Amino acid sequence: MATFVDKGYRVTLLDYGAGNVRSIRNALKALGCEIIDVKSSKEIEQAEILVFPGVGAFGAAVERLKRMRVWDALKKYLGNSQRPFLGICIGMQVLFEGSDESPEMEGLGIFQGRVKRFEIDQA
Repeated sequence: MATFVDKGYRVTLLDYGAGNVRSIRNALKALGCEIIDVKSSKEIEQAEILVFPGVGAFGAAVERLKRMRVWDALKKYLGNSQRPFLGICIGMQVLFEGSDESPEMEGLGIFQGRVKRFEIDQA
């Protein structure tokens, strides 16, 4: 059976400081992937495959990505639909225009719409 390493896959992992990145890292290693950690926008610009896992608040995630100076590189990477991307939890949420959780913060705007909380009928 062919693995990712057989195909030469290099996966760039965006760890913004929150979430269970270790589980993702272990899964990618088990698949035979070479993992490149994002230290600057350069790693995102050169990524073949980008994985962005994370948990936390929408606004805090956006602020952290901007402080890391990777926001613009992330937006540029995602603007090219031919480049593979896996967003998990907050990594998927920031793709939208915004979130009701942090209404003052803008998302990347890759997808139209806002992330909304599920409405639960308490009846």
